[in-house]
Amino acid sequence: MSGLKRGSVAVVGAAESDLGQVAPDTTPTDLMAQATRRALDDCGLKLSDIDAVLCAHTQSRMAALQLCEYLRVKPKYFDTTQIGGSSFMSHLAHAQAAIQQGVCEVALIAAARSAP
Repeated sequence: MSGLKRGSVAVVGAAESDLGQVAPDTTPTDLMAQATRRALDDCGLKLSDIDAVLCAHTQSRMAALQLCEYLRVKPKYFDTTQIGGSSFMSHLAHAQAAIQQGVCEVALIAAARSAP
């Protein structure tokens, strides 16, 4: 492999969940799911198009598994790398590599935090 190729993948949808004071008992998974649906609406894709899930949050070590179960998606690839504030930069690189290598086609990268 000659490395990741610039321009080999694209971000096609982006969205945020509700911010600030949200409904009581809202979990990071609830917020990631909300943002996921908004991002899919943004780009015209469906939940069934997602074949990779990459996410992390400080309230769970199994964030991707929880999100997959919540959304009822069965990805070919998932990643819950947690390396502080750079986790999501790592997720971008991992998603690019997975897409470039043909492991998946549509990668969801999600982040969330629910404040008290």
